[in-house]
Amino acid sequence: MIKNDECLDDLQNGLFIIQKKNGFKFGIDAVLLSDFAKETRSKKTLDLCTGTGIVPLLLSARTNTPKIFGLEIQEDIAQMAQRSVEHNKLEDRISIECGDLKNAVSIYGRDSFDKITCNPPYMKCGSGNQNDIDTKSISRHQCKTAYSERQIFYDSQT
Repeated sequence: MIKNDECLDDLQNGLFIIQKKNGFKFGIDAVLLSDFAKETRSKKTLDLCTGTGIVPLLLSARTNTPKIFGLEIQEDIAQMAQRSVEHNKLEDRISIECGDLKNAVSIYGRDSFDKITCNPPYMKCGSGNQNDIDTKSISRHQCKTAYSERQIFYDSQT
């Protein structure tokens, strides 16, 4: 289940997360987002740009939300996040899918969720220090999605 280039990190709440040894690892922003999002009750939550699946994992520990979905554009990272879900035996509550947030409505349908979280890449592609590792660069830089595309998704929901 854990590949040679991965590690299993203890989240200190009874859950574990699989992450790349030399790849992008979740930061405090994801922890703060999940803490903020726990305050609103939900029957069905979607986490866009889910990455390693940290927000769905933390929400599963902090809330009673019965169904939490994560959408991640990078196939290998989405698969790794799904393996974290399986490692924690949370398949009945969390599902990770590979896809572009621009297609979220066609993947899940309209009005499918009562809570949506998103912790997107925060630097413009080509700005700042660009990472040599593609998955790390995509996680930190807006190489696969831009703010305007996230705004289009939001506008399509209203």
